[in-house]
Amino acid sequence: MRPIGLQLYTLRKPFAADPLGALRRIRQTGYDAVEFAAPLGSDFAGFAACMQEIGLDCPSAHVGLADMADRPDAVLAMAETLGCRYLVMPYVMPDERDWKAVITTLDAFARRARGQGLRLAYHHHDFEFEAADGVRPFDRLVSETDPEVVDFELDVYWLKKGGEEPRAFIEAMTGRVRLLHLKDMAPDGGMADVGSGTFDFAGLLAAGDAAGVEHCFVEHDFPPSPYWPSVEASLAHLRTLG
Repeated sequence: MRPIGLQLYTLRKPFAADPLGALRRIRQTGYDAVEFAAPLGSDFAGFAACMQEIGLDCPSAHVGLADMADRPDAVLAMAETLGCRYLVMPYVMPDERDWKAVITTLDAFARRARGQGLRLAYHHHDFEFEAADGVRPFDRLVSETDPEVVDFELDVYWLKKGGEEPRAFIEAMTGRVRLLHLKDMAPDGGMADVGSGTFDFAGLLAAGDAAGVEHCFVEHDFPPSPYWPSVEASLAHLRTLG
């Protein structure tokens, strides 16, 4: 059975209220892993002890660009504590979108992380597919970052929002896409639980396997309260696919 993870941003409110309880329920729901998204300074040792007890993996964590640049030691300590193999840059704020500077920061941090056995990945949204001065930022990120140290976490929903066909794009990124975010698109273009929208996840997962994807995570940026039914429904659909 394919391991399936959950990006914790999906359950940010339940997690904030009861982190250990949320981790236990995620495991009880049937998820194999989580991708962390928590501020530096959180009780990562406590989280790691809980995950080890219940058998929940943590292959990756989201970390902001400023923390990579200004607090690299704290970032790497977090990754070591949680047992991560990847660190992921999740979002570039509008006032940070100097792409030359972003690329320089990513490459520098990625080389440092590699010294501790970690790889860095970039997670996109749709704005990276909007041309700036005739060039799409995503294309610059692919061509100007060092492929020896920088990978990508593709998000199938944001690919479609950015004007790409997710399956074809995953295939085109063979060798550089290592992580995949799974969320569905409703007919009106909104986010939906996996399996309740318009995407063919069997095809997307097959493309990911062929392209070298190592970890898949369910995510929903705005799941309706009480949140848990969303992550349960998404996992249930993915389990029907093997």
